[in-house]
Amino acid sequence: MVNSLRIFFASAAWASLAQAWLPNDGTKTITNRDGVNIFARDVPSSGDTKSPRYLPSFSKVRGVNLGSQFIVEPWMSGAAWSSMGCSGQDSEWDCVKALGQAKANEAFKGHWSSWITEQDFDNMASYGLNTVRIPVGFWIHEELVNDGEYYPQGGLEYLLKICDWAASKGIYVIIDQHGAPGVQAVNNPFAGRKTADTQFYTKDNYNRGVEFVSWLANLTHTRNEMRTVGTIGVLNEPKNWDSKGIRDVESTLKATNPLHVQFMSSFWGSGSPEQHLPSGYSDVSFEDHRYLKWDTSVAVDHAAYISNSCTSDRSADGESPSFVTEFSLSPPDDVQSSDSWAPDKQKDFYGDWFAAQVHGFEKSTSGWTFWSWKTDLGDYRWGYKDAVAAGVIPKDLGSLSSTVCG
Repeated sequence: MVNSLRIFFASAAWASLAQAWLPNDGTKTITNRDGVNIFARDVPSSGDTKSPRYLPSFSKVRGVNLGSQFIVEPWMSGAAWSSMGCSGQDSEWDCVKALGQAKANEAFKGHWSSWITEQDFDNMASYGLNTVRIPVGFWIHEELVNDGEYYPQGGLEYLLKICDWAASKGIYVIIDQHGAPGVQAVNNPFAGRKTADTQFYTKDNYNRGVEFVSWLANLTHTRNEMRTVGTIGVLNEPKNWDSKGIRDVESTLKATNPLHVQFMSSFWGSGSPEQHLPSGYSDVSFEDHRYLKWDTSVAVDHAAYISNSCTSDRSADGESPSFVTEFSLSPPDDVQSSDSWAPDKQKDFYGDWFAAQVHGFEKSTSGWTFWSWKTDLGDYRWGYKDAVAAGVIPKDLGSLSSTVCG
């Protein structure tokens, strides 16, 4: 890859910016790299009027991803995908191309209005969750879509509505650029187009990616609905990195409470984002995706999974503050239906494994978001809502086993 493509959206001006915000409980604070409390933020209370607003106090991010809300992934939402008329299509791009723009827009609007509802946020809040991570594609900013690209239109209205629901329940919001211009990851529907031809790492597409997060930053600082959006994830699971964008917008707006900018940590394997940041940077966080399902270094065994989850240090690279923004309860494909891993027969194990992962993440990082809140799989190992209904995850996170890790 081109050597200049190094790390997203960093600038030398970061060192002089005021602290961003993340949750804390007033005693066990989540801080930036300089040890500064980064929870408080002034946000719009109405129109352009600014007044102090605070989320409920908490020391660790405990949350869920809103997977398949704005980037529908057929593998996890088959029934919804079929009801939209997209059956047999591999990704949003393929479905829009097959249905035609007008018909696809109507189908996707039906999905956006029903997959996640305000009741879901009531349930999240009642379960003790305090954060949602919202994966979005660059095409939600429709002016960035080029002729000959196939993406649904009209999603912004629903993103604003969902952010407003989150804010009304006191829930913190991370918005993640999951699908980038030209596609950043091979053969993954999470990028909006399942293709082996990744063209994000070209000048035009990269520049559109920068423009997208700049637009997101401006939206976050100027729309009341987004008053509890505090982090923008610059790119999900990239092959490479590069830099610039959000801070230019904040400088123009004279924002006194900058957003946190979140990078995939060096655990992901695309190199260290930190080494390319300017000296003295702040207002940055790092995300880790931890799926034992695909970690061949860990024995496929109940005891090994519990032990590894309890003891694995997900901040060993020194990048801080860090979060595990994706994990699940799914074991490898070749054992997931066997008696020793079957969800209906192994609820006690899966409950212990969830507790072990949460214990490990909260011991070594600033918190976690489970993948995902909801699925169509009929398998609670990928869906937090289903796991609660099955009794695998408690409705009260405070009642999680404190002895599973010894």
